[in-house]
Amino acid sequence: MAERDAAAEMVEKVVFVGAESTGKSTLAQYLAHEFDTVYVPEIGRFIWEEKKGQLNVDDYVDIAVKHRQAEAEGAARARRYLFVDTSALTTLLLGYCFGHIKQAPEELLRYADDCKLRYAHHFVCADDIPYEYDPARENEAWRGRIQKLVLDDLDARGIAYTVVTGTVEERAAQVRRVLEAR
Repeated sequence: MAERDAAAEMVEKVVFVGAESTGKSTLAQYLAHEFDTVYVPEIGRFIWEEKKGQLNVDDYVDIAVKHRQAEAEGAARARRYLFVDTSALTTLLLGYCFGHIKQAPEELLRYADDCKLRYAHHFVCADDIPYEYDPARENEAWRGRIQKLVLDDLDARGIAYTVVTGTVEERAAQVRRVLEAR
């Protein structure tokens, strides 16, 4: 068990952030396959679907907690990299944007603040791909506003990031170059 915990600590967590319909899930899955490792899906999506979109402030904390648990489980199985779809920063941001959070709970704020050190690298998936309608999403104009908020939040927190653009293959090549240059 101690060997497995030590191996999980050696895994680099690589997170993909950005607005809805920017290809985060697709890219995380694609790279996990390319690197023969695992990825962590967007846990908030599962909880949103389970609650039929009716989330409250406690649900956002629950999303952050369950996302961290999924990361720990994924890191135990990962090889070198763990690709992570979304982070507590996005959870916090969307909670405010959807009006479910008026004042963020301390636990959620701690998880969001921890993102700067938690991930080896942040990649922002650009909103340069066609918007894909989904009942869980707002609209393309909303996507643009959220994308700007994500970038502003990363800048305000002093979190370094790389914006990836183009097709999934082009984005994967950009991620690969950044990771190999480290």
